[in-house]
Amino acid sequence: MLEFKKIALGDRTTITAAARQNPLPQLIDCFEAFFLWRDLLDVAWAEWDDFLVFRTNYDGTPAFLFPWGSGDPTAVIGQMQEYAATQKKPFRISKATRAQARRLDALFPGRFRAMYDPNRFEYLYSAEKFRYYRGDPFKAKRNFVNYAKKNLSWAYEEITPANLPECLDFARDFSGDDTFEVDNGALMELHDTFFELQTEGGLIRIEGRVAAFFVVTSLGDPKIAAGLFLRGDHGSKGVIPLLYQEFFLHHPEFERVNLAEDLGLEGLRRNKQSYHPDEMLELCEITLADD
Repeated sequence: MLEFKKIALGDRTTITAAARQNPLPQLIDCFEAFFLWRDLLDVAWAEWDDFLVFRTNYDGTPAFLFPWGSGDPTAVIGQMQEYAATQKKPFRISKATRAQARRLDALFPGRFRAMYDPNRFEYLYSAEKFRYYRGDPFKAKRNFVNYAKKNLSWAYEEITPANLPECLDFARDFSGDDTFEVDNGALMELHDTFFELQTEGGLIRIEGRVAAFFVVTSLGDPKIAAGLFLRGDHGSKGVIPLLYQEFFLHHPEFERVNLAEDLGLEGLRRNKQSYHPDEMLELCEITLADD
């Protein structure tokens, strides 16, 4: 039987090593995302043979990720089903890729059903796009950045122990919808853990005050940045595209970036699409076919 335990800072080495062995471009492919949202999502993990199994319990129904590891996952998937049965809950795998869904179907033909929700697809971009905003599709972004540089008294800084509290204070005052309120709970975890986790970030000051900040971590593939948090004063024209540009110019190690899902929120979708993603990472939920 799988024995789950709550995720803790001391688990970072084990989980990061597993992510490096089987890198995926999805946002959840890193210890930092698990840790920061551990309370909201009730994240726990277990080991079975050479696999790691992650379980969330956001809405009272346990959901697993596709098991991390190499080799045949048949036995560990059986253990996952047994755990769900003992909890008297339906079996569910969330955030599975198309390749993982196909693999599961090959192992258990006709036994599972994959359901795709475009609101949960993740946006993948070349980091180079943000550095230079080249070409006609980015003419508007270039105009916004040029406006900000010419008309705003701005400065870029890397996030440090000295300025992190200013970012968190700015986030507390951030005027957004309920999505931001939920994220702010995870964001405040950074107060004590930013420099223990493998997180990096940058901020823009306008007239000396924080007007936007961006926090990332690297995924299983360290050349892919995962955008964890973005906050910005939309009253400062051009501040967000300027922040993206400065951050990725200061971080040439990143070749790609995952900016997460849009949750079906129209404004968020328009914003993410305006940066012209290279790929939509299509993720699905997997259940038993007869549920």
